[in-house]
Amino acid sequence: MSPPLTPEAHNPGSKRRGTAESGVVLVEFVLVAGLLLLLCFGMIELGLLVNAKLVLAAAAREGARRAAVEGGATAGVYHKITEQLELGNIHADEVDIRISPARAAYGSAITVTLSYDYPVFMPLLRSVFGATVHLQSEVTTRSERVRGP
Repeated sequence: MSPPLTPEAHNPGSKRRGTAESGVVLVEFVLVAGLLLLLCFGMIELGLLVNAKLVLAAAAREGARRAAVEGGATAGVYHKITEQLELGNIHADEVDIRISPARAAYGSAITVTLSYDYPVFMPLLRSVFGATVHLQSEVTTRSERVRGP
């Protein structure tokens, strides 16, 4: 009876390490892995940017609602906007908050505008978009306050 044939018996060079083919595989892996990591971190950065925009929009909406009920730019409005920004992990001192007009008559328009410069974290994206991306959210509503303070 003859000994069983193994894959090495058919290809005697398969046990050798460090062949040129394995070097090519390593180079291909490094190139593809680098591109995949770049794509992955770019998607994370985009997700953080969209999150910041959503937080800004929610804070402007909450501030406009409070301004409509209170009749303008009061301490409660600024507190509500600051609270919403902090919940979204955005420091309120980095956001430009504008409420116009400061006092509104019943039925008149009140506009809350929030502006924020989102810092780009990835160095490669910084070279494309710059160090920051300007985000702005504006909400206009009607004043519901009937009487003065």
